[in-house]
Amino acid sequence: MTTPAQHDRDLAEGRVARLKQDLRAGIAAPPGDVEAMDELVTTAHRLLDAEVAFDEAGRRLATAELESRHAATQRAVVWFAAAPVLVALVAGALVLFEVLSPGWLPVLVPLFGAGLWIGFGPVRRAGAVLRERMRAAWAGSLAAVLLVGALLPWSAAVVFTILTALGVAGTIALLWRESRIP
Repeated sequence: MTTPAQHDRDLAEGRVARLKQDLRAGIAAPPGDVEAMDELVTTAHRLLDAEVAFDEAGRRLATAELESRHAATQRAVVWFAAAPVLVALVAGALVLFEVLSPGWLPVLVPLFGAGLWIGFGPVRRAGAVLRERMRAAWAGSLAAVLLVGALLPWSAAVVFTILTALGVAGTIALLWRESRIP
């Protein structure tokens, strides 16, 4: 099923192809009189107008596809942001009730802030921005999962703690990189 923008682009492409064919047919046999030459010039002008319309339809199609990606990214990052926000909130509550030491706050606060920014920060309509926001969303979710592994009392908690810190730093770096995209 095609979208209206794809349909407009296809129609414009067909019109350009038809006018090019007419122009080639007119040039193949040299025009014998002035009326034939005028018709050939008119066809060339129509071809130029059709090519401009085709370019505009291509731009509208690209804009429509970017808008679709933008909407899908906005929906996805809200879901991805749930993990870093909720895990950071629960771990923050554990710090508040003195189950965890306050040494976890340098990891929890940035993870919570990054999760909020991932989920609720404005997402500009640029392909590079959309890619970076999705990467940051994945990194934030991974950091939240690693944080859960770091909070469990087991032998690999130290490794998970280091990986959590790296994951949080990576998430913040991706969000910073996204903000630097023009």
